[in-house]
Amino acid sequence: MSETGDREAHYARLADAVEAGEYDVIDSPAEVRPDYRHGRPRRGDAVEETRPLAVRLTESDRRRLADYADRTGQPMSAVIRAAIDEYLGRHPAA
Repeated sequence: MSETGDREAHYARLADAVEAGEYDVIDSPAEVRPDYRHGRPRRGDAVEETRPLAVRLTESDRRRLADYADRTGQPMSAVIRAAIDEYLGRHPAA
């Protein structure tokens, strides 16, 4: 089957699942943060090269982080980097 055929079959299965009630459909527009940019940071934006790091957070910690980032107008990753920098500055390893 072609890539287009595969995609159409996938969409048809999703549509069937939605109609069967397997998904909760939210009938409202998605909220996108005003500072959200698609894709990776532009080359040259960072002083040093950055690498992704997966971190597990509780839902309440994630919500607190997102709320703080919204209030300060910063991306969550910038808040996390600043928090790490501050913490490690205050708690040097022995």
